[in-house]
Amino acid sequence: MDPFSVMANSILAIFSVMQLGLIPIMAEGETTVFGAVGEQVILPCIDKSHSDGVTWKYNDLVVIQHQTRLLRGKTPLVSRSELNKQEMSKGNFSLILSQLEHSDAGKYVCVVGSRTFKVQLQVFEVTGSPSGYLLQGDNLTLSIQGSSSASVTWSNNRKDKVTATQSRELKNGGLSLQIHNLQAEDSGTWRFHITSLSAKLDIPYKVLVIGFHNLNQETLYKAVNSTVSFSYSLSTHLLQIRELEYVRGGLEWKEMISSKYLEKFNFNVTSKELLLSKQMANMQVTWKPSNHLEVKLPRVQFKDAGWYQCQFTVSRGRVEKAIHLVVMTVSADPVGPLSKWANVTLLCKLSAPIPPNAQLFWEHVNGTEKKLNMSGPSEVKVKTKTVGLWRCSLKVENNMMTSIDYTVVKAAEWNSYVLIWAGVGAGIVLLLLASLCTFICTARQRRRRRAEKMARARRDLIERRTCQCQRQLKNDYSNA
Repeated sequence: MDPFSVMANSILAIFSVMQLGLIPIMAEGETTVFGAVGEQVILPCIDKSHSDGVTWKYNDLVVIQHQTRLLRGKTPLVSRSELNKQEMSKGNFSLILSQLEHSDAGKYVCVVGSRTFKVQLQVFEVTGSPSGYLLQGDNLTLSIQGSSSASVTWSNNRKDKVTATQSRELKNGGLSLQIHNLQAEDSGTWRFHITSLSAKLDIPYKVLVIGFHNLNQETLYKAVNSTVSFSYSLSTHLLQIRELEYVRGGLEWKEMISSKYLEKFNFNVTSKELLLSKQMANMQVTWKPSNHLEVKLPRVQFKDAGWYQCQFTVSRGRVEKAIHLVVMTVSADPVGPLSKWANVTLLCKLSAPIPPNAQLFWEHVNGTEKKLNMSGPSEVKVKTKTVGLWRCSLKVENNMMTSIDYTVVKAAEWNSYVLIWAGVGAGIVLLLLASLCTFICTARQRRRRRAEKMARARRDLIERRTCQCQRQLKNDYSNA
């Protein structure tokens, strides 16, 4: 038999089957539909040759029926099933199921006239352990409830496909995802994707992580008397956390890495705002609506250096972040104008040891003198006679972090001459005063001696006169 005869016989056989009424059997097929717990799903049933009359069954029990009027069965999902009457007139008899439950999974049958459509419903749910909000550093396991041979994948909150890494583990054929060491950046919507030839489904799962963005230790290098500002950015709005439970926070400070933190201030979160218990005199604290706690030191001092740690406490635990403030200061010995033949020692000091990949150095601005950090682990000295502008700088990996300027001033020459002549003049004045005092004292002594001589002379004269009078009187008596 030639090929054309075989083809003709095949075509006749197909027409014969159609005439025997086997078209309903050919129309019967099974469609797979994916649904998520708590969501809505549409089970398709379309027959353009009919405009009315449909019966939906689940496990041989009538779910809903519409012939001349709408009738409902007695299955548990009756109250959650609907038909779109406007679409029925167009031949669309699809069943709408709301608030899906795991028990809704199974086979559904749609009967329209003499045609039968089968729908396999698979219901999935993503669960998280632990449930609810999480803290920075916690571990989370996302699991799928429901089974299927379809392809499954996960995507993170940035819509990137999740692959197995040290902090991400896929188990049970991808039906389970373990996320280790959660960070603030992991907050958001993660998704489970399931795909087959006839259906696909994305199930979102909201991950809420309470923590700080950029948890890596931050180090700020600032010059003394400068203004310092730093902030702590939360992953979640505090008022959103407050809706869950009581929230308490605070700012702590310690001078060295080995010392204990001391509380600077604390605050409570009410239903409307953040209440500070106290405000430090040298510190300004501002709460930004975008989940930022900003701290400002208007004129930072060397004693203000150290670690500033912000912490939030909830019932599940505590999250915290520390910022290291390193302060630079400079000094000179001696202080003041530099005389012509004198030296000055300039000292530049950090509040913390110099990092291994950093340089602390003095340099003469617009000059050639430069001194690297060879004096100690946190300071550098330079001994110089050079006047002018000196600058102490800190570079970390060739990036300038901070610097301070110090001007060495030379004592003016005319000031030296003035001092010399002033000294000479003062010596002359003192000499004149001494000479005058000596002259006055000598004159007084001379006058005193002259007075004493005159007094003795008068006494001698009086004594002689007295003696002469007595002698004359005696003579007179003798003559008589």
